[in-house]
Amino acid sequence: MIERIQSEGGEEVQSYTYENIETDDQLPVHLFLHSTHQVPNHWHDSIEILFVLKGKLQLFTKDRYTELNEEDLFLINANDIHAIEAEENNLVLALQIPIAYLIQIEPQIERMSFGCNSAAYGREEQVKFDELRALLAEMMLLHYKRPQGYTLRIQSLLLSLTYLLIQGFRSQDQNTEKLDDKHRERLLRITSYVKENYNRNINIQQLAQQEYLTVPYLSRFFKEYMGTSFTKYVNAVRLDRAVKDLTLTNLSITQIAHDHGFPNLKSFNAVFKEFYRQTPGEYRKTVLDGRSRFQKSSASHFNYFEMNPSQAFESLFKYLPDKSVPAVTTLPAPHAKRSSHVSVESTPVTEVDHTWKKLMTVGKAKEVLFAEVQKHMQRVQREIGFQYVRFHGIFDDEMMVYGENERGEVSLNFAYSDSLFDFILTSGLRPFLELSFLPSQLAGEECGTIFYKKSFVGSPKDLGKWNQMIHQFITHYIRKYGIHEVRQWYFEVWNEPEIRIFWPDTYEAYCELFVSTYHCIKSIHPELRVGGPGILSITLMREDWLTRFVRDVRERHAEPDFISIHNYPYDEAMSISNEEIQVDFEQFPNLVFQRIELSADTGYLSQVIAKLKETVSASASGYTPELHMTEWNSTGSHRDLVNDTCYKAAYIVKNVLENMDALHSFGYWTVTDLLEEFKMSAELFHGGLGLMTYNGIPKPAFYAFKLLARLGDHCIDRGEGYYIAGNDKGLQVLMYAYVHLDALYRKGDASFINRTNRYDVFEEDGLTELTLELTGIRSGTYTLKRHTINRQHGSAFDLWVQMGAPVHMDADTLDYLKQASCPRLTVEQVEIKDSAYTLVSTLSPHEVQLVELVKGNQSYTSNKNEKGIISM
Repeated sequence: MIERIQSEGGEEVQSYTYENIETDDQLPVHLFLHSTHQVPNHWHDSIEILFVLKGKLQLFTKDRYTELNEEDLFLINANDIHAIEAEENNLVLALQIPIAYLIQIEPQIERMSFGCNSAAYGREEQVKFDELRALLAEMMLLHYKRPQGYTLRIQSLLLSLTYLLIQGFRSQDQNTEKLDDKHRERLLRITSYVKENYNRNINIQQLAQQEYLTVPYLSRFFKEYMGTSFTKYVNAVRLDRAVKDLTLTNLSITQIAHDHGFPNLKSFNAVFKEFYRQTPGEYRKTVLDGRSRFQKSSASHFNYFEMNPSQAFESLFKYLPDKSVPAVTTLPAPHAKRSSHVSVESTPVTEVDHTWKKLMTVGKAKEVLFAEVQKHMQRVQREIGFQYVRFHGIFDDEMMVYGENERGEVSLNFAYSDSLFDFILTSGLRPFLELSFLPSQLAGEECGTIFYKKSFVGSPKDLGKWNQMIHQFITHYIRKYGIHEVRQWYFEVWNEPEIRIFWPDTYEAYCELFVSTYHCIKSIHPELRVGGPGILSITLMREDWLTRFVRDVRERHAEPDFISIHNYPYDEAMSISNEEIQVDFEQFPNLVFQRIELSADTGYLSQVIAKLKETVSASASGYTPELHMTEWNSTGSHRDLVNDTCYKAAYIVKNVLENMDALHSFGYWTVTDLLEEFKMSAELFHGGLGLMTYNGIPKPAFYAFKLLARLGDHCIDRGEGYYIAGNDKGLQVLMYAYVHLDALYRKGDASFINRTNRYDVFEEDGLTELTLELTGIRSGTYTLKRHTINRQHGSAFDLWVQMGAPVHMDADTLDYLKQASCPRLTVEQVEIKDSAYTLVSTLSPHEVQLVELVKGNQSYTSNKNEKGIISM
């Protein structure tokens, strides 16, 4: 018996006999979602209402057994002992209302019992339960969305719910026997004694003497109120502890049996098999085999490509009168005010390298040969300007690089790759070359495939031929472009090797590939830059994978010149089977969010960077490789509908400004929606990850980078929601109003987003007024340019919605979208007197503004003795 429950935050907390209900900080109740496998007998001084949203479970109360299916409701009276079992995935809404709170509403309620079990009634009799479902739905929505005044509204709903219970669900038999204080205290003493002494010989005779009871009476008493025999309860407690040691330690099974109170191995085996239907040895092997397969990594279960909108809330929110946030207050929206005083003259100036501009990313190598992708890259280069480009699949069969002659010798073809690198270099870029994936001729039987346009993943079946390919490939480009050019390239060995869909082999096999490839490249020229491993942030934050990797490869004299990671802010990631992967890649894009949970931490990127630096620094004294983020985004989903909105502009600006120059590069994933990892969507605004749509319409994300590119190379000041820079053209003030995704959407629920309405999935927020007092500026007349990205300006998606969201658009309409959806630009002349200027800006949610302050031909200067904008 597994005595645990999955809490709302994902933690496992130990179940216990008496449950002390902890109410929410701002509410007198506990309202939460949870998944459960098994919860042993327990009770609490609260009424509990269970609403099954997904799956099914078995509920055991003192006098009955009830099977609950999707959409069933059940009320557990206060102090009623109950237990839960479930054999499949489930999601349950639970509302726990302390009796102490209900007594304040209705003093007589402590003497009442309620009968509320929708499973006992037919479809035509569900109307009275629907009223309860609607109240629970609105409460849960308010609880997650948290608009202004939501606590007052929830408490009013609680009053309505209490009224419905008293009027419609009050039991006629009010003499139902309840667990009195005397019996409750006795059960607490007994169960506490068992848990404190489970690893010793527990003698029921001695326990009966302590309670001044006979053994038969104690046995009957325990069975009556706990629903199980005393012996089975003791065994369940012992098993719960023993299972942890089975899965988390290398102790022998005999030792585990002894440590947890079982008299001998035979007894342990018998009890274990009764509960788990297999022996302890079989159970341990099953768990360990699973861990080996998935490389002991919670992240290795993760597949961010098939992110399907969770329908778990469908059973709940369909009872709302409409799919909108209930109006809970007539007060105006919050108007946040922030003020900062910045002395431009006295503030120390920091030189900025803008390392976010070092790296752009596109999908796969073959796609860079597409004329449309080249147009997108060239526009990005003209208007933003990057130094490197990273992509997958240089060795995919589509690139036709690898081949073997009739003697089985490696024979390479550089026709496509030459065209690829010629274009990259003439565009002012250099390759950040991901060495992946396998050509089919090097893929062994254990290898898999990934993407709509198949790439082969796994260990090469002939590592020698892999190295010959690498050696000939790099040598060819040294001859073509010269060693001075190629030693400025980056060679990244593979992509996310801790994730089984990218690396179905073992951790050790990846280390072997890395070390062998490293030495192969270094044998060509020691100054060629080799690194990796490009792991996910969730792996970095939760495991020691990177620490192990750096240690293990350095021990084999392969010291990475750079360490690369990918940042997608996921808190939870669940496993997906190989069968699902194959099916989902074929059916994509019908699947959008698949079993994920986005982080509630708005500073997630900063936390990842700090963890990366700490990990690398601790791995070896004096080891200082370059640190690159070769992919980052707010999501890994190619069908997340917020990707097309103004949210992305604020997200990008916030994260770049908060982490300016914190790493050697930040490769935003990706430049364009035109990529063939999945079958292309017929929808123009389908939630693609690109800065531009597949036909080249810039999104707010594109313009966010364009405004970032206008910042000067000197940082004067930064603060919450703003960044002040300067260059020889003047001062630049970049401001943003970031609003985070709400809790429901972060959990994968897409109930409140659709093709045209994409702004109801954010936390409640209003206008932001930002006042910056700038001093130390030379007096005079200045030109003030204000660039604005918001839902009215700079958002092709919002303009498309205003046009009626047409499915089919002719060339004129598309042209209009491209031209009309640019940021707003206003220009005015301002007079600065007494060396001070007050800049006041009002920003709507997700808005980004750049204010440029220029005085004729006068220049900003970092030298305080020269005449310039900051000079007196």
